[in-house]
Amino acid sequence: MPAPTQKQTRSTLSQKTMPYWFILGRERAISASEIESVLTYSSDNKAGLSFQRSENFPILKVNGSLISPKELIRRLGGTIKIAQEIRTDITENSLQQEIIQELQTVSGKINFGLSFYTANRNDFENAAFVKNLGKKIKAELKEQGLSVRYVENRDIILSSVTVEKNNLTGRGREFLIQKNLNNTFSLAKTEAVQPFEEFSARDFGRPGRDDVSGMLPPKLALMMINLSLQPLSATILDPFCGSGTILSEGLLLGYTKLIGTDSSERAIDDSQKNINWTIEKFNLDASNLKIKIQPKHVENISQFLAPFSIDAVIAEPYMGKPLKGRETREELLQQAHTLKKLYLEAFAQFNKILKPSGIVVFLIPCFKWQHDWITINCQKEITALGFKTVPFIENRMPLLYARPDQRVGREIWRFEKI
Repeated sequence: MPAPTQKQTRSTLSQKTMPYWFILGRERAISASEIESVLTYSSDNKAGLSFQRSENFPILKVNGSLISPKELIRRLGGTIKIAQEIRTDITENSLQQEIIQELQTVSGKINFGLSFYTANRNDFENAAFVKNLGKKIKAELKEQGLSVRYVENRDIILSSVTVEKNNLTGRGREFLIQKNLNNTFSLAKTEAVQPFEEFSARDFGRPGRDDVSGMLPPKLALMMINLSLQPLSATILDPFCGSGTILSEGLLLGYTKLIGTDSSERAIDDSQKNINWTIEKFNLDASNLKIKIQPKHVENISQFLAPFSIDAVIAEPYMGKPLKGRETREELLQQAHTLKKLYLEAFAQFNKILKPSGIVVFLIPCFKWQHDWITINCQKEITALGFKTVPFIENRMPLLYARPDQRVGREIWRFEKI
C-alpha cells in the first residue's frame, strides 16, 4: 500500500486532543522538523497544535488534533513509533497499576512489552528496572487468573520489528515509559510503528540501483518532500534525480506532477525503471500522472522548463567524488569549491523557473576531515540570487544528516524564492 496522501490526511483529522508521543529517528532534529511540517500543513487548527521536545529524550510530544497514527506514520520518514499518552508525573506504583488496568481490557491471552526512556544512561540499572516491572505486572495478572506473556528484550527499548512481529499495536500492547528528571514517570501506549518492511522494499527492491555513486535513502527523500510544505497539486522538480528516489516517494504520497532531470543517461534510465516499478508494486493509478524524466544539465535547465512553472525543487545534488578517507584537507577544500560553483549555477536557474514563493529543499554535502566538517558555505550567495532561508523547528538551519562513521554528511537547507 502507498503512504497516505495529504488529501487523506486532511479528511481523516479527528478531534482527539490527548498528547501523542512521536519517537524520533536517529536524526532527531530532522524527524521533529518533519513532524511539525506535516502536522501544521495538514491541520485545520494550526493554532491548537503545540510541540514539546527535550534534548535528553528521543520524544516529540504533540498536543492537538491528530489523524489516525497508523495512517500518519506511513507518511513520515523519520518517526519510529507514535503513542498516545495515558498519564504523566506518576509514581512507580501508579505506573504499574495504570499498565495493569489497560491490560485488563485485552480479551484472551495478553501480550505486552515495555520500552523505557530516561536521561540516565545507566543501561544495567534501567534494564533491571524494566525487567522487574514487567515480571511484577505479569505475576499480578496471573494471580487474577489471566493468561499473560511478557515480551522481553535485551535492550530497554523494543524495536519496531519486535513490536510488529508480536502484534503489540493490535491485540497486544507496548507501553512507553519515560522517567522524568524529578524521578516521576510518564506513560504512553504505542499506536503505530514505522513500516520497516515497506521501507526496505522501497530501498533494496528497486530494479535501478547505483551502489557506486550511492543512492538517497527513501526515508530521507520522504522527509525532504514533507519539509517542502507542498500541496498535492504542486509541480515538483528534482534536477539531480539519480535513481529517482524523490520522484518515487512523491508518487507514493500522491503527487502527480513530477519532473526529473539528470546529466547522466544511466541515472535517467534508472529513474524510469524505478518509477515504473513503484507504480506496479504499489498499485498506483497511472492515468492522471504527469511525469517527465529527461537528460538535462542543471546549468541550462531553464531552457527546458518554462519560467515560473515549478512550485518546489527538492534535490540531493551531485555530492562530489566518492571519498576513500585518504584525501588531504586541500583536496576536500578544492572539491567543496567546485561543488559550490555548481550549486550557485543551479540556484540561478531555479530562480528563473520557480513560481513566486517557490520552495527549494536542497542537500549540501560536508566532508569529514579528522574530527571536523569541511562545509560549503554558499548561503549568502544563494540569498543574493533571490532567495531567503526558511528555518526548521526551533529555528534551526541547516539540519545535519550523518552517521558517526560517514565521511560525507548532508546538510538540509530550505529556501524560498523572494
